[in-house]
Amino acid sequence: MSTMSPPLAASHAGSLTATRVRWTHVAPTLLVVWIVSMFDKSNISLVIADPQFLGEMGLAGQGAKLGWLASSLFIAYALAAPLWGWMTSRYGARIATVWCLVVWAITCFAAGVSTSYEQLLLSRIILGAGEAACYPVTCALVANWFALKERGRATSFWWIGTMIGPMLTGLLITGLIVAVGWRWQFHVLGLLALVLPLPMVWFLVRDKPEQHPGVNAAEAELIKSGSIENNNDAPGRILRTTTSAWTNYRFWLVTIAISANAVFFWGWSIWLPTYLKSGRGFSFSMSGYLTFVIFGFAVATILAVGYFSDRMFRRAPFAGLGWAAGGIFLVAAALAPSASLSVILIICALCAQQVGISCAEMLMHSVVGTEDMGKTQGVRAFITQIFGAFSPALIGTIVQMTGGFVGAFMVLAAAIVIAGGCMIALAREGL
Repeated sequence: MSTMSPPLAASHAGSLTATRVRWTHVAPTLLVVWIVSMFDKSNISLVIADPQFLGEMGLAGQGAKLGWLASSLFIAYALAAPLWGWMTSRYGARIATVWCLVVWAITCFAAGVSTSYEQLLLSRIILGAGEAACYPVTCALVANWFALKERGRATSFWWIGTMIGPMLTGLLITGLIVAVGWRWQFHVLGLLALVLPLPMVWFLVRDKPEQHPGVNAAEAELIKSGSIENNNDAPGRILRTTTSAWTNYRFWLVTIAISANAVFFWGWSIWLPTYLKSGRGFSFSMSGYLTFVIFGFAVATILAVGYFSDRMFRRAPFAGLGWAAGGIFLVAAALAPSASLSVILIICALCAQQVGISCAEMLMHSVVGTEDMGKTQGVRAFITQIFGAFSPALIGTIVQMTGGFVGAFMVLAAAIVIAGGCMIALAREGL
């Protein structure tokens, strides 16, 4: 069998039209994984607003207990994340994703047959441990499969799943609860994990481009030449002066910012349907539909941010401004005199916050090298979820103590303003 010399191979690769397996196989699979992941996490926000569930489980008026159904998941998520980061680095993102999807399905089936609060709580804890694979496997695949200047769009492709999931939850889960009850909606989600993302991961994805039979030499060379290690802009120059990911303060600043954002997002999104129903007087069904509309605006925002971020290649300034604006809009929503104005301001708050977190997720690829991505994102997820874990329970406690949402929204607004402040030093470095 004849072989080509490296220069000749590179020349041959340059003469080919690059395949697009990264966009036709990997990116859509990550999107579906994240949508299903968000179904499994976010459905509890509608379950705890369902009068039938509250009556059957004896949890009416138990805001703190209801909050722990979400917070327990995030604590387990945090504790398991470093393990998944290690598994991703050791065994590869593809196998790690397969195992986590099996865990999701089993725990959803278990939640649907729970007969007590404690059983349901346990199912949420194990689900959280399984969900913890998401960030390590996703960031590892994006780092392996996409050139640095494509990673804004690649990140937006999977990140919109974090909005499409809650957006469709407002319709799908509300419809399932109304049609077949809260128990059967858990069973449907368990089945969904097995029949949609699991086959996609197994048949469409490989850990690296060179392992995929559909990738030609031109696509493999495009990805390799465009990696952060070969970048001559600010990210590449900074990475070459960094001896270890663990001593890189830029990684820690982005991690702190994303963690503060998690306090906002999970406290806000878990309690949004209840806020719309109890705080603003909308019906249960209307609360679900409004949740769909609110998250729909966020999807459009993320796609726009991904496109312009790759073109401008500056992420830190926009992240900081987005988070600061989100805090202002959220306080205004809490103080709005009418329900309709509050909804409009909530949409503005979420869109601004998504500018912040989308740019920060893209920024992570500008401060961490390809080989370090899996393990660093396991640690990042641990810290982020520890911060976010207590937010739903904290918000539930504040609401229970104060009888309203104003104080809770103030706390959430402060969290994303702190996130924005972390971007100042990074913006000065040209990131």
